[in-house]
Amino acid sequence: MGRKLASLLILLLVAVSAVYSIGFGYHVIEARSDVDFAGGIFPIAVNYQFNFPVPDLLPGSMTELAFRLDNGLDFRTLRQNPGNGDFYALTGGVDYSLDYMVVYDEFNLFFNQGFWNDHLTLGVSIDGRFENAYESLEYLSNPDGNALFTLPDGSARFSSFIGAPELEGSRSIFQTYLSGLLAIDFMDDEAVRRNGARLTSDFRITGPWMPMNDSSGDFLISSNTLDLSLTLFHLERGSGKSWISLVLDNSTTYRFIWGDKVPVYIEGGGVLFDDVAAPATRHVVTNELALTIYGPQFTVDTYPSVSLFWDFGYSFGPALNSVADTTYGETVSVWGVKAEFLVLDIFKVYWHWGYVVDPVFNEQSRAITRLGFTFGV
Repeated sequence: MGRKLASLLILLLVAVSAVYSIGFGYHVIEARSDVDFAGGIFPIAVNYQFNFPVPDLLPGSMTELAFRLDNGLDFRTLRQNPGNGDFYALTGGVDYSLDYMVVYDEFNLFFNQGFWNDHLTLGVSIDGRFENAYESLEYLSNPDGNALFTLPDGSARFSSFIGAPELEGSRSIFQTYLSGLLAIDFMDDEAVRRNGARLTSDFRITGPWMPMNDSSGDFLISSNTLDLSLTLFHLERGSGKSWISLVLDNSTTYRFIWGDKVPVYIEGGGVLFDDVAAPATRHVVTNELALTIYGPQFTVDTYPSVSLFWDFGYSFGPALNSVADTTYGETVSVWGVKAEFLVLDIFKVYWHWGYVVDPVFNEQSRAITRLGFTFGV
């Protein structure tokens, strides 16, 4: 186990240190932390984007050809029994940990073309993702605990992986897929002021017919998000800055998935706050409502903010990756507060607190606190 942990940390070090080997030409960098790793002090994932210097094909509208690479660690909780796809929240407690972690790399080679002064954007991309799942850091540092994947005698805990196809065999996957994008944007977004609407629709598809694709994924996903924003109050400070502003935001997402093998990373659209998520069914609707106070702006891109939020999710239809024919209609909701401080649009420190008032299935209501930072250039 010690060798596995050392390998994980070496991979993470290579991913993070790669930031310093990139010339500051055409790219964006984002580093992410997680409170489950070293208290959120060190980054666990890095996102690079390399923009090729292509001319705009249409006057006043952007043409973008870019390559994006996202790699690092992801901490997860197993929500469905790998053997049959039953939701753990319905089956009661288990005598082993459901937490595990994943080393991943995802790449996207995409082309986006704007129209009508970028009010309309169409895009296509070729994508791929590698993952390797491991026991949790807690278990690797204390092997006397109850492992998720391995029984005390060293044998595998699960022999079937219907409910978690990405964990079959060596718990390693490599998937490629095709993606498309449609965005209609009439949002005036000026950091501490937002007014308007934005509709974003994207899809991904993969299957055995994709080149270099293993047998761990076979799905079609369509995700559609409508963002609405209104600045209720704004007090100018001068020089393009403000003393204070009050912004109301609402974001509604409908996610549809069809497929025989749907890995957990693609189930998105159901995650609300932290690890709180609507069940992985064929249809998921989520709504995020937030009232945010910004300011004062010390510089245009340095300011604090405090948000009151209410997140709601509704899952319906058959469960993904399940042998049962049961259909579900399950709700989940969280309310809370988020305090953040952004420095030069590069470094952000955050404190988030949420209370789960409508848990999934038979889970108990609870409060969740998160403290950490993000870094991006």
